[in-house]
Amino acid sequence: MVKKKKWDLKNEIESIRHEFPVLKKCTYLISNSLGAVPRKVSCGLERFYSLWAGQGVGAWKTEWWDLSRMIGDKVASFIGAGPNEVTMLTNATQCHWVALSTKFNSRGNKRNKIIMTEHDFPSIIYAVSKIAEFMGWEVKIIPGNGMDPGIDVERIIENIDDRTLFVATSHVYFKSAFIQDITAITSQARRVGAYSLIDGYHAPGVIPVDVKKLDVDFYVGGCLKWLCGGPGNAFLYVDPKLASGCEPSLTGWMAHALPFDFSNDLQFSQGAYKFMSGTPPVPCLYSVEPGLDIIRKVGIEAIREKSRHQTKVIIKKAREMDFKVYSPEKSDQRGGAVSLGLPHAFQVSQALEQKNIRVDFRKGDKSVPDVIRVGPHFYTRDEEIEILFENIRSIFKSGVYKKFPEKSNHVT
Repeated sequence: MVKKKKWDLKNEIESIRHEFPVLKKCTYLISNSLGAVPRKVSCGLERFYSLWAGQGVGAWKTEWWDLSRMIGDKVASFIGAGPNEVTMLTNATQCHWVALSTKFNSRGNKRNKIIMTEHDFPSIIYAVSKIAEFMGWEVKIIPGNGMDPGIDVERIIENIDDRTLFVATSHVYFKSAFIQDITAITSQARRVGAYSLIDGYHAPGVIPVDVKKLDVDFYVGGCLKWLCGGPGNAFLYVDPKLASGCEPSLTGWMAHALPFDFSNDLQFSQGAYKFMSGTPPVPCLYSVEPGLDIIRKVGIEAIREKSRHQTKVIIKKAREMDFKVYSPEKSDQRGGAVSLGLPHAFQVSQALEQKNIRVDFRKGDKSVPDVIRVGPHFYTRDEEIEILFENIRSIFKSGVYKKFPEKSNHVT
């Protein structure tokens, strides 16, 4: 068998960029928020429409029913999971609810504590806090330390004890792109008999991920960002040793072993569909494949190497302009984005938007400043980083940022 050639990120950048139409229209440095759409997504959505228009309800038998499993298996290859081990769901919050609702064969009633950190994504903190309130669990949120982009893993580990039911935290922090030492966390969880529920939304597609080596019980992610798969495509991996002996309480008819029997008695399917709920967002599933196929051809190792290079350049240029950097200096601790604390960050982000330069803004708090996040990806030219900083200099020099509102009330 002839080994397929992988794209050369340096010499074939224009070929790569041709696959992403938005790159012709703007300087796109916001893949940490929404990956650029591959042009072939239109073909996938056309197939969805054609099946619906041509076959009506027969589209379920032809393709739609097995589509979640097929896409789940493709996603599995990016996180080191096996076939029929990844469930496609609508969003990461739903994935967490499914995991936290799971009934296990054995756990003592003394376990009533959930460990999180204040750097975890707010939607996940909301979900975990509310289900904990309903279940009578305690949520312990480990605080950060001012401008530090991460939290010392020992501070997390020392809180994982024999009262802990779940450790529910992030693989990569959404705001700082700090990569947590997940293996250390899961090792301690296993040692005391707790479960690990890891939010990996900001990891697959830009850093190598292997859920088996990480030894996680549950791993949540999504195709929205670095996997260029669009919204409505979150995923949940459950360790198959655990999956065989547990039952999710948040469930629905697609989780049934014989769903078309329409029995009132639920008999769970095995594998990925065990953690399904109701009817999946079929159109969304058709938007995933092109991005996954391109990223597979390019290769995660090549993407990671380029990401390290470009995020390092961003940090260097930010330091030259005396901006605060709220992302790790060490490349092995840094994910795919860089968060920069700069004066009038929201106004600057709007001025950049007007110049067709896409970054995003995140509001700070008492210990962390307002930041703009810069997220280059494998299709980003090095020159585009130069363009970003040249324009920031111009925006400050001209004072044009003063024309824009000081407060944000909309996304990114």
